[in-house]
Amino acid sequence: MPSSKNINKAFEKVELKGLALDAYLTNQLPGVRKVAEEEFTYGYKKVRADGSFTNKFATLMILRGFPALVLHIGKRTDKEGLRMQEDVDRILNRAYERNANQMEEKAHEVFIRLDWVNNLNDLKPFIDKVYEKRD
Repeated sequence: MPSSKNINKAFEKVELKGLALDAYLTNQLPGVRKVAEEEFTYGYKKVRADGSFTNKFATLMILRGFPALVLHIGKRTDKEGLRMQEDVDRILNRAYERNANQMEEKAHEVFIRLDWVNNLNDLKPFIDKVYEKRD
């Protein structure tokens, strides 16, 4: 299992960001199951005590031609993703421009372009929060 230090070091290289993020999600968070949904798309779910899976809390994918992490938090109607998106955008000093579908249908999701992230530690509080909230 890669150490947190090695994962952070790998994240510094653009071509390894997705792999480093995958290592963090599957090795540093307890009880995470990776599921391949489509080519170049991985979903991450928590494993409950009874062995069943939660809904996804994260998706690693290519979005608009760039590697991206999508965090899933709350319900669409709660629009918690829109609020968290503002916090992520502030940390990254860049605003992710949502299309109309992402505003309405994906209001529970947070979109993070990995090429905008310099340090994995900037993302960890957000990843950890959606992980903890997913039942």
